[in-house]
Amino acid sequence: MVVSTAQLAGPGLVLSAMAQAIKSLYGIAVDINAYLDMHIVDMKGSENPTISRTGRVLEMAKLGFGIGYITPVVIITVGQLLLGNTLSAIGTVATAATLTNPIAMTCAAIGAVYYGWGALTDVERNEILDKLSKGLEVGIELIKSIVHFVVDKTKELLNSKNFEEMKKFIGSAAAVFGKTLGDVTHKITDVVSDSFDAFRRRSSVAIDKTVDLASDAYVTVKKSAGQVAASTHRKAKGIKAKTLASSVKNARVTRKSKKP
Repeated sequence: MVVSTAQLAGPGLVLSAMAQAIKSLYGIAVDINAYLDMHIVDMKGSENPTISRTGRVLEMAKLGFGIGYITPVVIITVGQLLLGNTLSAIGTVATAATLTNPIAMTCAAIGAVYYGWGALTDVERNEILDKLSKGLEVGIELIKSIVHFVVDKTKELLNSKNFEEMKKFIGSAAAVFGKTLGDVTHKITDVVSDSFDAFRRRSSVAIDKTVDLASDAYVTVKKSAGQVAASTHRKAKGIKAKTLASSVKNARVTRKSKKP
């Protein structure tokens, strides 16, 4: 059922399936509208400019559409889907990551909307809109309007440095759902960056293993060398002792032969 925006603003509503999923994901134990208001205040008050400006985008969307909690829920839900979260079931890992840093997850969601929405094909976009409309129980045109608003305001408020940091939020959040930054943005530079990072991680592991093997080999060689040296030392002492004994014996024989 698709409800009106007037109904969405009213108190005491039963949350839609996806809104309930977002509430669970963020561990919201109070009224969702009150929580989101505090969440926006926390984001805007951050000393990090990227977080603060992203909070302003969320606030402008919430106040601009005037329909209460549903606007930020739509934004976060769209972002979650683009990050790879199906929202069909809240996984322990995803919930733990969000509860650890809900602000980072919201920044990642808004970043995913900014970078990921336009990267979708028309078919993919329509599939997500249909899923969102049913899951959130709101109209498709409203969802599209909210998404376009977020994209425009994000572009307006954030600078290049903010966008670079936002990509880090996206990459970290997407990793929770088994995806990469490039999977979200579809930008060739991000795909290449993902591949390089993966190669670097693999190389690092390989180097670590090589160092470990080299260390083990060194210890083995050192140990073997020590054993050889000890054995040689023992043999040398044996030879020296035998030589000395032989010399003493020969000296005795010589002295005896010289007696009249």
